[in-house]
Parts: sequence; structure tokens; C-alpha cells
Amino acid sequence: MKKTFTFACFGAFCSFGLLTASAAEGIVKADLLNVRLKPDLKAPVAVKLDRDFQVEVLGEIGEFAEIAIPVTAPVYISAVYLNEDRTTAPLKMYVAGSSRAASYGLLPKGSAVKVLDIDRFGWAKIEPPAGLKLYAAKRYIQYTPETGTEVKPEVKPEAKPEVKPEAKQAATPEAKPEVKPEAKPEVKPEVKQAAKPVAKPEAKPEEKLPAKMTAETEAALRELRVTPEEGTPATEKGSLQKIENTTVPLLQYALMKGNTHVYYVCADHIKLADLGDRELTFHGRSFKVPGWRVPILYVESLTPAVE
Repeated sequence: MKKTFTFACFGAFCSFGLLTASAAEGIVKADLLNVRLKPDLKAPVAVKLDRDFQVEVLGEIGEFAEIAIPVTAPVYISAVYLNEDRTTAPLKMYVAGSSRAASYGLLPKGSAVKVLDIDRFGWAKIEPPAGLKLYAAKRYIQYTPETGTEVKPEVKPEAKPEVKPEAKQAATPEAKPEVKPEAKPEVKPEVKQAAKPVAKPEAKPEEKLPAKMTAETEAALRELRVTPEEGTPATEKGSLQKIENTTVPLLQYALMKGNTHVYYVCADHIKLADLGDRELTFHGRSFKVPGWRVPILYVESLTPAVE
């Protein structure tokens, strides 16, 4: 079945002059056609199109056809800066959910977007905005009937998983010293002397750390539309997982229960990087972020997990 998609073009994304006065329809005549961000064979591939896929051709630049972005092209932005499907800041658009991926360019502040999905790392996949242009070798796009040539898809190497360092075992809290009451001295008739009570030493748990939130953390939470004073007390047992390609510098770790993300985690007085992936019990305050499926846990103290 043939597919036809039409997109309007606006000036914010125009960067090359057109050689034709009006757009025309074209048909892909390769088994898998690489469509790139720029009219250059070394430019990153944004999407691959199957044979007979119909595109809107806007013009030609050298050996490349300039086309309106197909609806199948993946476009990702940070979900942190979305409010009711509008951008609250200028956002870069990427071909994948990673800040290291190739970029289409900037999406202006206040742009309305259609969100298709939000992944667990805070990347929103959106419907391609009107006006974006991509480029494909024009010899593989048929304007009039002709035989196409096959183009083999590029294969990207898989990223190697990060090996996490093993964290040192936390020290076991010391036992309370036993305090024996002193014997009452015999009271002589001449001098009434009361026995002085012996104060018991106060035992402080070693693993409980200061819980006062820093001004930097408060500011970062408010930027996510969270009120730091309205946290809910929370205790959860699990292990930490490093978040790769996070869009929020405050949130570098997720609290895992099996294979499930229970919380995104932040802390001021606990060095999360030293905890490794061992199972612990985390105590603190939880915050619900508008539009997020996973809440945030601000960790105030932790103890070894108890079965």
C-alpha cells in the first residue's frame, strides 16, 4: 500500500534555496533509502524509507532531493520542558533519545507538539513538526517512471554496557554500651547525701545523615514544577541504577525494584555514586512531577535492607 504525507513549510527551518517553483510528489525506488539531515553523504541518517514510500519533494540541491520530513522520522525532545504539550524553552530536536544523537535543530519556545511517548529517561518522542527538511539521493526518488537502485541500510554498532564499580559495604552500627546503675551510698544521720544519677550516653545511628535540602536542589525541583515543602515521607527498599543520557542533571540515578523504576533519586548529603548496586533501604521524601510516570525520591538517610 502506498503512503502519502504532506507537510507545510515555514521559514524557521529553511536553510537552502529551492531549484523548483513548487513541491512535487516522489516515490522511493530503493529497498531501503537513507534520508539524511544535510545534502551530504557523510551527514547523519535521520530515517530509512522503504521502497514505494511516497514523499513530498521540495527541490533539488546537487545530487540530492530536498523533501518534507516523513511522519515516520523519529523526533525526540526533553520532556522536562513541556507543559500541556507546549515547549517552555527553545529545545533541540534529536533523531534519538540521547543528547549525543544527531540534531535537526532548535524547536522554538512556545511550540505546540504532539507527544507520542515519553520514555523512562525523560525523552519525549513527538510527531515531526511541519517545516523540517531532509535530504536523499535524488537518483533513488522517481519523479517519472524509472527503475530504482537498491541502497543497503547502514548498521550502527551497539553501545557497550557500562560496568559499575563495586561499592564498599557500609559499617555495622555499634552496639549500645550497657550502663549499670550505681549503688546508693549509705545515708548518715549527720549528712544527707543523695546519690548522683549517671547519665546514659546517647547512641546516634551511624547511617542517618543530615537531611536539610540545599538551595541548589530546591531550585532544581522548582524548575520541574515541584514544591520542595510538599514532599511525602517515603521508605523503599531497592538498588540504584545509573541513568545514561539523562535530560535532568539533578537526577543521575533511579531506584530499582527488580527491573522496575520505582523512583528517580537525588540527594545532597549522601554520595549516591559510592552505593553501587547493592540493596539498601532508602528513607526520604517523594515528589510527584506533573506529566511524569515515575516520582522523585529525595534521600535523607539509608539503612541496610532487611528481609
